[in-house]
Amino acid sequence: MASTYQQVSYGSRGEAVRRLQAALNSRGYSLDVDGVFGEKTRAAVWDYQKKNNLQLDGIVGAETWGHLLQSVQASGDPAGRTQGLPGVSDETARRLYELEQGYSPSEEAAAARAYYEQLAGQKPEDYVSPFADQLAALYDRISSRDPFSYDPTRDVTYQRYAADYQRRGKVAMEDTMGTAASLSGGYGSSYAQATGQQAYARQLEELTALIPQLEERARRRYEGEGEALERQYKLLMQRQQDDYGRWSDGVDRWRQSLEIARKAAESAESADRTAYQNALKHYTDLAKAEQKAAETAARQAASASKTSSGGRSGSSKSSGKKESLSSTAAESLQRVITTYLSAGQGAMAGALAARYAQQMTPAQKRQFQALFGRYNVNMPQ
Repeated sequence: MASTYQQVSYGSRGEAVRRLQAALNSRGYSLDVDGVFGEKTRAAVWDYQKKNNLQLDGIVGAETWGHLLQSVQASGDPAGRTQGLPGVSDETARRLYELEQGYSPSEEAAAARAYYEQLAGQKPEDYVSPFADQLAALYDRISSRDPFSYDPTRDVTYQRYAADYQRRGKVAMEDTMGTAASLSGGYGSSYAQATGQQAYARQLEELTALIPQLEERARRRYEGEGEALERQYKLLMQRQQDDYGRWSDGVDRWRQSLEIARKAAESAESADRTAYQNALKHYTDLAKAEQKAAETAARQAASASKTSSGGRSGSSKSSGKKESLSSTAAESLQRVITTYLSAGQGAMAGALAARYAQQMTPAQKRQFQALFGRYNVNMPQ
């Protein structure tokens, strides 16, 4: 059993809250003993703290626990259980009363459970890729590319070649026409014009012959751009997989730690409850044993007293005085009184001694006084 009780407040759950609710109910409140520190429980705590001039914060700490449990024990009068359980010591009655109030987790078990719940609340968030937008954009560029087609008029390289060949064709045409004109005395002719056109056409034919080469270059550029996009996409995918792997490893570590904490909490609580059940059984059995021992000793004392009185009845009647205790009766009485004194029941021991005080010899009185003195209890005269 815990020597102190854990602090609880709004939102707390567990056995400590159930004990709090039961204790408050014993003081006149009407709470569901469900182990949940909700609005009604908090209102009851506030009211109790206000009525008893305690720190008014709605939190059940050392001060409120101490006052509340002291009040409950006072109202339950655990020491007074000896009145209903004759022969049971005050300490046994007190411990039995405490145990009968119900299980309360130890500090170790409460700490283990709190650590588990803390870990459970630290569950990693779902994975969110920092590369998602880049990957989506690259995928759109790759998937939306048109199939390769070649149009020379849209090829910058072809256009540059075309301009150069047209210029060269014009030059060749002019040179050819000039040569033809000089052969005819400087006069232009249809022959010179036709010859110039042929020279220009040859340059354009050479340009046309270049188109397959230019198309192949364009195809390689197209394929190279696609491969570059795919390499970039694969690189980002690898970075995302590495990032996801780190996140997944973190989740696995959290799950392993959570499982270890869960087992530790359950183990601590199981051991705690076992210890509580063992303690409850121990003090229940002890109370029965103490009560039985006291009853047996009382019967022995009564029997010895009757035997002694019966053997001397004639002299008692003639003298008008009570007979002295026989040694056997005195020994039985001494055992009973010793049982009460060792159990801390001085009042019951004194009452029994007073009952037979008139029958004690001076020597017996000194023996009983010495017995009471060993337990620091005054023997009634």
